[in-house]
Amino acid sequence: MAVAAATEAVAVVVADSDPSPMVPFQTSNSSQGFLMQTRFAPILMFLFAALAINGVASAQQYELMFDNGSSWRGDDGDRVDVVFSERGVSQSMSGVIMKIDGRPGFQIVFVRGEIAGKQATKGIFAPDIESMKTSDGAGGGAVATRPAPTTKKPDPKTKTSSSPAVTTERADGTLESSKPGVFFMPWEGPVGIEARHDEIKSIIAEADKYGPGQIIVLQINSPGGLVIEGDKIHETLKDVKQRHRVIAWVKEAISAAAFTSLHCDEIYFMQVGAMGSAVMYAGQTAISGGELDAWLEKFSEVAEIGGRDPIIARCMVTRTAMASYDKDPETGKVTIYPDMRGEFDISDDKNVLTLNSDNAIDCGYADGIANTTDDLAVLLDLPEWHEVNDSGRRIHERWQRTVKQCRDRIPRLQAELQRNPERAITLLKELLGWYNRCYPVLVYEMGLPPDPDPIRRQIEEIRRQRGNNRN
Repeated sequence: MAVAAATEAVAVVVADSDPSPMVPFQTSNSSQGFLMQTRFAPILMFLFAALAINGVASAQQYELMFDNGSSWRGDDGDRVDVVFSERGVSQSMSGVIMKIDGRPGFQIVFVRGEIAGKQATKGIFAPDIESMKTSDGAGGGAVATRPAPTTKKPDPKTKTSSSPAVTTERADGTLESSKPGVFFMPWEGPVGIEARHDEIKSIIAEADKYGPGQIIVLQINSPGGLVIEGDKIHETLKDVKQRHRVIAWVKEAISAAAFTSLHCDEIYFMQVGAMGSAVMYAGQTAISGGELDAWLEKFSEVAEIGGRDPIIARCMVTRTAMASYDKDPETGKVTIYPDMRGEFDISDDKNVLTLNSDNAIDCGYADGIANTTDDLAVLLDLPEWHEVNDSGRRIHERWQRTVKQCRDRIPRLQAELQRNPERAITLLKELLGWYNRCYPVLVYEMGLPPDPDPIRRQIEEIRRQRGNNRN
């Protein structure tokens, strides 16, 4: 279940100067069992067919099939009306398609529109969509103007330190900041693709330079994603909690992101925060039987690692679990029950639990509400908000930039292969480089084969054929 680690090294592309056109040739079936038909760069015809199926062709056109039998076809920038189910309640929203991520059955539709009177982007799981239609105002399928992409910037309310901090080296070789502060890192997007274990490891390594007892803040805003990423996150966070204080600052922590948050020593919600809905799927079907029992046990263990009652955590995994609680009006002590006997309901047997900021605070699952970094500094008992350095922001921005470059480049690379087959070796080598730089996007989002060896074999076959042509 290991995910290949992406590196920051830029792929070296070696140009092939041979201008001779390619000729048809035959190759054997690959170990994965797919037939590589022979014309120009045949393996790429297979690989990029997978891209088209998964909605990442150069035109960015998508086709979604919904559980009720309806469907939608359109592009990035289309204005749509969406009806979807959230926590068992049917809701509607109008807005512009920003992007659609994931494999069929696991896609997340990002729509930008008005939510609670404010413009915001909402990620909606395709299985939760009841209907989606292109708005009449967009001309019945015409592409609406897409908002220009924006660069995320630090919270404008972040208080800068009144005087600069000074970093010195201790006798043992560790570093020391003259001001108490945090190692802050945004952790955003689908888990395993944009929000990865690799970046968590990187910010931990930065904190380790300053010795034990540091505060690591993960600003979590994720609709969930790959459960396979959770195993690595689980071991890493269990280990780091022995030497550092780990904080989850939650805007959205769904599914695998909830799993990540529950490991942390403290959880603080934004007022609009949500955490839960950690149903695991095998294909398009929720797991059951022994697999579900094992996942419930793992989720319970993680809750206990974070010092939280496992009863509530189990309600995030399956609708068959229930939770309610009593709260002592004098001491505030919360007693949680695995049924509905308590005065206050948390989750019945009809819905999978997603906590909001209010009930998370009231039942003791969150440690406070912070809408700004200044608010969070107070809750962390810091005199002011101070980031020891900007390493966490740089780690986050570097990977987000790599993801964007990959999403932009691969469709163009496809088009170049179709237009210029004589450059196939150069372009195939570039594709191999992207496996090193951005493996999760290629494999988990775009649907390319996990093993790039067939591409290497194709390069050698092209060279052999060209050598034969020269002879």
